[in-house]
Amino acid sequence: SGSLEDDDDDDDDEDTIQTEQEQLNTKRRNILQKALLLTTTTPLFLPHITNAFDGGVGGLGKTKPEMGIIFVNPDDISTPTSGNGEIVTNELISPKAGVPVLVSFEAPWPTLRSSSNIESRDLANPEAAFVQVASLSSGQKSVTKGGDVVLKKEFFEETVFGSKGKYGAYGSPTDIKVKRLPPSSPSTTTTTPNSPTIYSITFTTLTPAMRESERKVYISTYIINDQDVFMLVVGSTYNRFEKRESLLRRVAESFSVVEAPKSSLKKFNTKKIVMEEEDDE
Repeated sequence: SGSLEDDDDDDDDEDTIQTEQEQLNTKRRNILQKALLLTTTTPLFLPHITNAFDGGVGGLGKTKPEMGIIFVNPDDISTPTSGNGEIVTNELISPKAGVPVLVSFEAPWPTLRSSSNIESRDLANPEAAFVQVASLSSGQKSVTKGGDVVLKKEFFEETVFGSKGKYGAYGSPTDIKVKRLPPSSPSTTTTTPNSPTIYSITFTTLTPAMRESERKVYISTYIINDQDVFMLVVGSTYNRFEKRESLLRRVAESFSVVEAPKSSLKKFNTKKIVMEEEDDE
């Protein structure tokens, strides 16, 4: 009888070992299935080739850039132009001043307009122009002996080249050099007393593939009520800029910002408008 009891104990031990082995195999299968499922459902992001700089003008960044644009009538979406030198005009609101202004410029490339963006972009090359609006603080400007207001480098670093701007989507640009240009000769341009102040700026920024890209832009500026700066940023890659400089300068000089006629002037609650736009999104 003793030998029979020993045999029963051995059978029980074998059953226990077999059960534990089956549980281990089941657990391993589950782990492998989960790993396989993860590799087949996780999207694979590959760099793509493009002629234009996606991280800056005309492209998509990690987040939607803040252009500061508020349309008087957001629902009035104009038909995009073909880019044959048409004058593009939009009625915007000066954020701090709360007054409507007419903003226009020559568009040599197709125009693209969204609820928060006005852009003219060469779809085959990196040339582009876009409008940006930013509030101005006292520490971001200086005044010359002649009474001209000059925007400091810090202003551009915090707006056009800031983390929320088109050029800062993949990291803050470096080697930023700002130069205020004198008015062009009257014999070679259509400059008027109400012409914009133009800055020439070179800088290095990062593409979506995290490669450095040397660029150069003209930034045409108007200051409304000493509170808001309206800008037209026109540029390309540094190497192409010289070849297209005459066209880029012409576009920069075409920029115009004027307040709406006093007869139709009314104060806008820009905070309410911005909140309504955010709710829509």
